[in-house]
Amino acid sequence: MLENLQQMVILATVSHEQNFTRAAERLGISKSQVSKQIRFLEERLGCQLVQRSTRTVALTDIGLQYAEFGQQLLDTVKEAEALVAGYRNEIKGVLRIGVAQSFGNTNITPAMVAFQRAHPELELEISLFDHRPNLLEEGFDCWLAIHEHPPEGMVAKKLVDCEFIVVASPDYIALHSEPKTPADLRKHNCITYESRDRKYVQWDFSKEGVKESVRVTGSYRINNAPAVLEATKAGAGIAYLATYLIHDELETQLLTQLLADWKPELALPMYAVYPRHKYLAPKVRAFIDFMAEWMTSHPFQPRQ
Repeated sequence: MLENLQQMVILATVSHEQNFTRAAERLGISKSQVSKQIRFLEERLGCQLVQRSTRTVALTDIGLQYAEFGQQLLDTVKEAEALVAGYRNEIKGVLRIGVAQSFGNTNITPAMVAFQRAHPELELEISLFDHRPNLLEEGFDCWLAIHEHPPEGMVAKKLVDCEFIVVASPDYIALHSEPKTPADLRKHNCITYESRDRKYVQWDFSKEGVKESVRVTGSYRINNAPAVLEATKAGAGIAYLATYLIHDELETQLLTQLLADWKPELALPMYAVYPRHKYLAPKVRAFIDFMAEWMTSHPFQPRQ
């Protein structure tokens, strides 16, 4: 029975990693042992579970279904360990964190260094990406998401609202003049963020109780927020940017804030998203509590 359980866990890990070598590294065993145990499992069950080629590993339909039971075993082990760790209040092991790429490129490192210093027995694995992950399938303990709609079925703790300002480079303003009202943006080349999941071409503003919404257009549509910043600094057009992206650009006059009397209405929430567990591991709870405090004490205001 114990050998059967071991084989199920190995298959689930291969399914998650899509690679024998990475599965072996995660399990702490040799690649040959992974391959041998999968072969023994297939012989015992009398069916093919894994399709092998020189470069890739993919599970058959029945292999994927069977691997789900192995994943349930792993989830049960995590729950049990979280229960005991919570009882002992232990903050150690490996914490796997996913971070919104546009935020993590410039902002996450100081927070992660401070958190790890506070918990030296903890190892951090940080992944930066812009897609909506499946936390359970991809093995993340927590995801710092900047999104209007956190995924269903997960717990989402709001940390902060990410605010926006409108900016352009001095070179662009010298060539095209400065907009005085939101409506003037229709005459300008506006750099828009457009990704597979989101598109921001409607820029909303308010001033003394008056709201104005402008549909902007331009020759640059970019699916990466830091790239929008770089294009703006290069003089490509006007951008509606999150303040967490802007650090010294206003102070050094690489960028100029526009329409300062009009408040951009967009405020994207940042959430700490994590799988719903009966027993939340202390390392995850400690990280979420730390980030909530960090966001409060380190507001993202651009330097002017």
